[in-house]
Amino acid sequence: MDDHELLKKGIVMTMAYAFVMSITALAAKHAQTMIAVSALVFWQSLFCALILLPQMRGRWQKRPFSVWKIHFLRSFGGFVGFLFYYWALNHIPLVEASLLRTCAPLCVPFVVLVLHRIRIPKARWLPLIIGFIGVAFVIQPTPEHLNPWHLVGFVSAIGLALSMVTTRMLSQQVSGQETLFVYFFVSTLLSLPLLWIQGESLILPLEVWPLVAIVTITLYVGMYLYNLAYTYAPASIVSPVSYVGVVFSGFWGWAIWGHVPDVYAILGMLFIFSSILISTRMARNRG
Repeated sequence: MDDHELLKKGIVMTMAYAFVMSITALAAKHAQTMIAVSALVFWQSLFCALILLPQMRGRWQKRPFSVWKIHFLRSFGGFVGFLFYYWALNHIPLVEASLLRTCAPLCVPFVVLVLHRIRIPKARWLPLIIGFIGVAFVIQPTPEHLNPWHLVGFVSAIGLALSMVTTRMLSQQVSGQETLFVYFFVSTLLSLPLLWIQGESLILPLEVWPLVAIVTITLYVGMYLYNLAYTYAPASIVSPVSYVGVVFSGFWGWAIWGHVPDVYAILGMLFIFSSILISTRMARNRG
């Protein structure tokens, strides 16, 4: 298969991933009208871990403490990313929560700075500034307009950025199945004390189980498609194309809840997308 065919497959897989994850968000937003976010994260993590468990047969290897430390950081980042994203979904339109989550690439240089003490190159500041202007348009941080749940949505991007950086660190040392299994297993464990603190029950109403099943299946399929996309195409293609997920979320929000993004949210989308496009082009030119 030539490079052109691989690229086309990568783009198709990325768009499929974005669509499937928009279904995950849609089902999660509905499920949270009946159950606590921590309960949803627990069950989605447990079921995904159980799906992955048979795939780990014969793959277990002894790992040094340094690898387990990265595993935990990756798992913690993923846990925070989903937890705060789901919390934000309860209080702001689907498209705005999804838009703030897609800001993860903007946060990656700062995560790298904290983890590796690698300074942000001067050339990266222009797309970062453009991206954060977009975030400001979405959040509108003025006393009249500031909604703290927008900030919660942005924290999900920070968690996702941490999981992106640490997943890359793990990719040279462990399999993708191991990374995902450890993530879902740790996420299951981290959900339990949160459930206990909130006084929530693990027992779910019967009518919510179909939604939990949809969240679990689409999340697993989405992760699989995401890995395939990166197999077929470089990050410089996958990252901007995955932004189409915001369009899917905008459609669901309009079709089901009648949410229409205001002019500030649309400006924010344009600035953030421009920032991601500039960053990925810079990365491709460096390569």
